[in-house]
Amino acid sequence: MLGTFSALPGPGGVIVNLSLPRKRTLLAWHRWTGVFATFFLLVLAVTGIVLNHTEFLRLDQIKLQNSTILKRYGMMSLKEIRSYQIHGSEQLIHFGDTLYYNEQKIVKGDYPLSILEGSMLTAIVTSHSVVQITRSGELVESMNTDQLPFTEIIFAGRNKENNPVLRTDEGDYEADADWIDLTPYKGNFLIEPLSELDLSTAEKEAFSKRFQGDGVSLYRVILDLHSGRLFGIGGRTMMDLSALAILLLILSGMSGWLRKSKRKTKGNAP
Repeated sequence: MLGTFSALPGPGGVIVNLSLPRKRTLLAWHRWTGVFATFFLLVLAVTGIVLNHTEFLRLDQIKLQNSTILKRYGMMSLKEIRSYQIHGSEQLIHFGDTLYYNEQKIVKGDYPLSILEGSMLTAIVTSHSVVQITRSGELVESMNTDQLPFTEIIFAGRNKENNPVLRTDEGDYEADADWIDLTPYKGNFLIEPLSELDLSTAEKEAFSKRFQGDGVSLYRVILDLHSGRLFGIGGRTMMDLSALAILLLILSGMSGWLRKSKRKTKGNAP
């Protein structure tokens, strides 16, 4: 809609008044800018008040373990801790993108598909790697699938000769006892199932605290919400736009007030 204009009679003919459409446009911009900024102004106001009373509310002492919030900070929730029995009474733990032997970090990798124990070395088979460790959990070698004749490992087991066999996207491969040679394999083999352990919540919390602390403080979350950083570059951009919207509201409001004041002054002039 282009708006309307008024025609008024004058001493020299008809005078076209274009101030009405411009006034309506200004009011529309003022109104919709205010609507856009309302939510963000509320967030800024509420979080600002809360942050101003951090010590009283003890925001820095309250720790959050919510999985969604933890992911925003690159941290993992307790649900993502998986534990498997290895070497009798020991634990192989997958947490985030890392494998641990008990609480000893081994290497970054996917969760295990199979654990093939040997007299000297144990092979931890994941979808994209074969990790070899000693009986005490020390890393010997980690072979990624980009070093191997296939792209993805589906599962693993042993044949009747007790040699490891890998089922991959390129077929089956047999490995020797030292995992030096991998050759195509034709035949049957048995899958060795994983023995997953059911850790208690207390055990998971202790393990999580060991590697990523108690969680994220409520103070940091509210501070990042206040600045928009909690939602990454999109959140910061929206907060920046809301700040510009506030400036536009101030400028358009002052402009309207000044124009109204000028009209009143002209109307009161003798």
